[in-house]
Amino acid sequence: MFLKRKITMCGIVVFLSIFLVTLVSVNAADTTEQIVTTIDQILKDNPMEPGKKARQITIAQDDTISLYVFRLGEGVWIKPHIHKTHDETIYFIKGMAQMLINDKWVDMKPGTLHFNPMGKVHSLKTVGSEEVVIISVFTPAMKVVDREYLE
Repeated sequence: MFLKRKITMCGIVVFLSIFLVTLVSVNAADTTEQIVTTIDQILKDNPMEPGKKARQITIAQDDTISLYVFRLGEGVWIKPHIHKTHDETIYFIKGMAQMLINDKWVDMKPGTLHFNPMGKVHSLKTVGSEEVVIISVFTPAMKVVDREYLE
């Protein structure tokens, strides 16, 4: 149990370190510059549009990685899907959600890290009224949408 917790904490530290080092402007594409900002600033600069329940904010993208922040409102459900050619890592910043992982709904809260290898079915639904904010990293870069919804 201790080893599992230690590995999880190391994974979170590595993920956040990569996030902070590679974080660039919110309108980035094929980025070569570095900046440091905060989630609070990103959210302030990118409010949820009136009448919308979800927003994808591109932080950085090059040939190897796509880095996004997602804002998800109450009642959002991303249906079960796979990514055929991309791994996805999700880090929960704010709010409560559930993810379908290995055919089970798992509670996700701030501080939770989820790695989803390509080809694995997953889904996400928000829980409660608080906005859910996540960091999502795709490798390789998501230059073309790679999301196949399951019937």
